[in-house]
Amino acid sequence: MDLRQITYFMWVFEQRSFTKAAQKAGVVQPALSIQVKRLEEELGVSLFARNSRGVEPTSFGERFYTLCEPILRDVAMARSKMLELLKPDVVMGNLRCGFPPTFFKAVVGKVVAQFTRENPHMDLHLREGYGRILTQWVSDGVLDFAVGAWSTDMPGLNVSMVYEEEVVLISGRALSAPTFSMCDFDALSGLPLILPSAAQILAPPLEQLISTGRLRPASVMRVDSYLGVVEIVRQAGLAGFVPISGVTADMLGDNLHVYRLPNQMLGLRWHLVHRAGEELHSGAVRFIAMLERALNDDRARFLEMAALHHPAKSRRTR
Repeated sequence: MDLRQITYFMWVFEQRSFTKAAQKAGVVQPALSIQVKRLEEELGVSLFARNSRGVEPTSFGERFYTLCEPILRDVAMARSKMLELLKPDVVMGNLRCGFPPTFFKAVVGKVVAQFTRENPHMDLHLREGYGRILTQWVSDGVLDFAVGAWSTDMPGLNVSMVYEEEVVLISGRALSAPTFSMCDFDALSGLPLILPSAAQILAPPLEQLISTGRLRPASVMRVDSYLGVVEIVRQAGLAGFVPISGVTADMLGDNLHVYRLPNQMLGLRWHLVHRAGEELHSGAVRFIAMLERALNDDRARFLEMAALHHPAKSRRTR
């Protein structure tokens, strides 16, 4: 068994096709198939089941892929570290990271554009997901790091806060107060609200406001997607709570009114997670720094827009 055979196997697994894997490897298909066949013979198991649609991994193939992932990751890291020693100013290697949908909408595109321009020798693999799936991917070694709003108590993972974000109310109908103004919870009484489910970070403080009578919605709809909340609010005239990164690009659109909450009563803390005991790649450090700057730039734009509508109040909240 050698690294070439392992690499060919993993590419067939990922592509679900010997032809596509061979194209990726830059070899003819028979040559790749022979190497995978030799690997199967050495292991004494079938790694793939061939069918009319291509190939599907067997249970042995599924397990072997899981075992091989950290091997190739460690080899890639070793290669990258040695290249960095030879060329300390050049960042090389692979970077696999995951983010929630709001980050892709708000800042990831801008960060990727800058990162790839400044680090042309880095290969990026980005995944979108929500809290549990992102942290699972990091734990399993599928991702090098992920960013999300979750608990800081995660065995086996290093967790650190990278950004704290204001949460605002958005409404499909204008309230009694002007848009961008501070909106007390009393003004929300009788409104149909969109709230997150109990598993989400924002759920406990919102449920407490309801249980104490400070927040008295006419009805409640549960939606676990900030981008989904924005579109439902816009189309159905409801109201909901979202982080400013989820609405910055839409704030001046039709049928969307934005209101700030007094004393920033609701907020989200976005955390970076990576596997405990593993050093982050220098490329990851650069990417995260760019991400933080982009998020802070978005917040600055939000405050500027709020200041245009309510100069005195916005200055007091800086």
